[in-house]
Amino acid sequence: MINDSAFAEEDAPSVLYLLDRQVAWITLNRPARRNALSASMDAELRASVIRAEHDPDCRVICISGMGEGFCSGADLRASPAPSAELPYALEPQRLEDFRFGYLIQARKPIVAAINGAAVGVGLVLAAFCDIRIASAQARMGFTYSRVGLVAEYGIAWWLPRLIGPGASNDLLLSGRLIEAAEARQMGLVNHVVEAEGFNAHVEDYLLALVERCSPRSLAVIKQQAWAAHEQTLLEAVRSSQQALNVARRSADHQEGVLAFREKRLPRFSGESQ
Repeated sequence: MINDSAFAEEDAPSVLYLLDRQVAWITLNRPARRNALSASMDAELRASVIRAEHDPDCRVICISGMGEGFCSGADLRASPAPSAELPYALEPQRLEDFRFGYLIQARKPIVAAINGAAVGVGLVLAAFCDIRIASAQARMGFTYSRVGLVAEYGIAWWLPRLIGPGASNDLLLSGRLIEAAEARQMGLVNHVVEAEGFNAHVEDYLLALVERCSPRSLAVIKQQAWAAHEQTLLEAVRSSQQALNVARRSADHQEGVLAFREKRLPRFSGESQ
């Protein structure tokens, strides 16, 4: 996991990329600004995730922040970029043009390692990842109402589905900051870990996905989870049965059964047949 001051030099890229043990470690690298997002940084982040998505040696993606913060939101000191320069559409007609659509469309699981403050669009970024692991010292919130703004980038659609309408209204309307423990209680984050063991826990979690889970299964399950938000129950049942019929014929399923019988770690290929 990249979170070392040696990487945080002024002339270093604003987003760092490291592939290690089949995990793509993507690190927001503007610690002096608590990793506030600028347009160029947004483009680098998108490019890094797409790079990992297309790398056959990568199975899992992790997004974290350099220094003491995950992402403090939009960089208010930077001049707003013209819409033509943005790597996304302000009013997208397609999912791929949505600011965080690439996180949803990536077939590989994306884990947000929230090592510090996650505020505004920084928390929206984390919310659209598949799993969120937070340091016990992290604070987070959607502070829009406190600066005269409104819920952005579809978070008013996604947050109620993630934590329920009551908790969503509380966070969005009050704009208050919450501690990691409360975020875990709400379901906004999946795991909370003490700061001294945070990096080790994140690495263990990601390596377990790499070593124990079929990359093919991870990709299909992620697609199922997102598709289910737009499906009826019967549509979800039918599509899951179709996916299951294919999975039963896959090489990964055969290897998973064999590994279970032989009491060893599976050697998944991710091949469909």
